[in-house]
Amino acid sequence: MSQDTPSHDSGVMAKGLRRLGIGRQALGDGMSGLAIEGAQLVGTFVFFAMLSRRIGPADYGSFAAMYSLIGISIALAHIGPGLAMLQHAIGNDVKTVGTQFFTIYVCCIALAVGIVMALSPFLLPRVSTLTIVLFMAAELFGAALVQVSSTLRLIVVGFRSTVPLQLIPVVIKVVAVVALFVTDQLTLRTYGLVYAIACIVVGVVVFLKVTSTLGVPRRLRRVRRDHLGTTVTVSSTIWVFNLHNDGDKLTMSANDLGADVGLYSAAYRLVMLAVIPINALVTSSYRTFVDPGVGHHFRRAAKYTLATTVYCTVAAAVLIIAAPFALPLVVGDGFGGAVSITRWLAPLMIVRGFTHFPLNAIMGLGHPRVRLVCIALSATVAMGVYVALIPSMSWKGAVIGSYVSDTVLAIAAWVMLWRVRNDWRQVGEAQPVGIEPEVSSAG
Repeated sequence: MSQDTPSHDSGVMAKGLRRLGIGRQALGDGMSGLAIEGAQLVGTFVFFAMLSRRIGPADYGSFAAMYSLIGISIALAHIGPGLAMLQHAIGNDVKTVGTQFFTIYVCCIALAVGIVMALSPFLLPRVSTLTIVLFMAAELFGAALVQVSSTLRLIVVGFRSTVPLQLIPVVIKVVAVVALFVTDQLTLRTYGLVYAIACIVVGVVVFLKVTSTLGVPRRLRRVRRDHLGTTVTVSSTIWVFNLHNDGDKLTMSANDLGADVGLYSAAYRLVMLAVIPINALVTSSYRTFVDPGVGHHFRRAAKYTLATTVYCTVAAAVLIIAAPFALPLVVGDGFGGAVSITRWLAPLMIVRGFTHFPLNAIMGLGHPRVRLVCIALSATVAMGVYVALIPSMSWKGAVIGSYVSDTVLAIAAWVMLWRVRNDWRQVGEAQPVGIEPEVSSAG
């Protein structure tokens, strides 16, 4: 991929974006990513509003904790292998690389299922095993097939071609929850059953169609050591990062805090809805950071972070003011206790905005293990604070842990990016993406 080419007939907005390091292709991908995130915003709003109104804070807390555990495992099941496959397939034969990674996917999904089943009795005391199995089938198998297909299309055709595939899980989720809500059949178990069946059927159809269109053989091949190494590093990084983000809800659930988990999860969800545009930029720019032909990693990370900081500051202020009106609109009057939690959490998006792009830049410079160290340090701090404070302080302990750990992550990420950039300049050329250099003062 060549560096983004400026458009000579662009307007003032496009010129301003180019000054932030966002060129025409990045802008196009970013708009596609924003379309995906916008659809997810609408879908999440509908899903969140209907489910929370139907089941109340206590059951919603159990649902949020379950998805935190499954979400952590999704990093192992398909997000990590997908990013690893993307790194190794660029410039190589996707047919060969794809079949080698299919084997990795199967092993990672089996590992993810084992982790969820082993931990759920301790972390999800209020959720039945059958309900957990249904959601695992949906997310770790059905949705995984869609994401594998999306990654293959991203490699061959480009990011914008993946938009329809990435919207499939959103559509299934919204249709299922609306149908059950209207028929007055909406419970965690009935939703899990409908969602699982739909995800599996659609996932199989999409996988068969995409692999057939791209000519990728549907068979398993022997795994290469470098592919496995990259997958382990990337998956571990995302797994630890998800633990850093969701360890608060899991710790609250393990301490059986009941409705507090639901109130905290509702407030957290509202804050995360506000950062959807940032997530769009992070997702769509990932390939740019890992493409060695683009370069300018530090400068690009700094300019992207500046743009996100401006947005997050405004969004946090709006959320603090609007929380008493926005929260009841989304989840109903039963979650009134989440208003103060939302105000505590709103500025967190500013702190978290400092972490995304330096971490991507570190990956792009060929130092995934350095990235993993930064996130592991932050996750360790987070879990330490959660375990120490949540039993006595409930959601306030979770909020404190989030601020402390995200601050640690931001500082560590920028310090390590500065160091690996200097190492890269001394070497004179970038290391292969996804492979740690043999000697690095930053490692």
